[in-house]
Amino acid sequence: MNYFVTGATGFIGKFLLERLLAREGAEVYVLIRESSAGKFKDMQARYGAAGKRLHMMAGDITTPGLVSAADFKKLKGKVDHVFHLAAVYDMNMSDEQGDRINNEGTRNLVAFVNDLGGNVRLHHVSSVA
Repeated sequence: MNYFVTGATGFIGKFLLERLLAREGAEVYVLIRESSAGKFKDMQARYGAAGKRLHMMAGDITTPGLVSAADFKKLKGKVDHVFHLAAVYDMNMSDEQGDRINNEGTRNLVAFVNDLGGNVRLHHVSSVA
């Protein structure tokens, strides 16, 4: 099984990654903003040898398509499950910012999953800090 995860650097994400990587042969692709590339390297190190099965996909949920066309080609037909954990809960953010990240971001992700084709299962996980 292969997995694609948004919000992997968050609180719930680290526990989910641990469980997914415990599955023999699982490859896990994580959506990471370019500005958080350093977090990805730390994340790989955290999981030791299993961290080699963790793959960074540079992108952002606020961008239609989420990832570059080249990265999308690498994923199409290879992903079995998508876990959407990326969201922001911040009482100080504007309504526009919240809508862009939480609402439009989720719409972009659903379109991404639909474009992947096949029998991809979408798991939407939401929490309030």
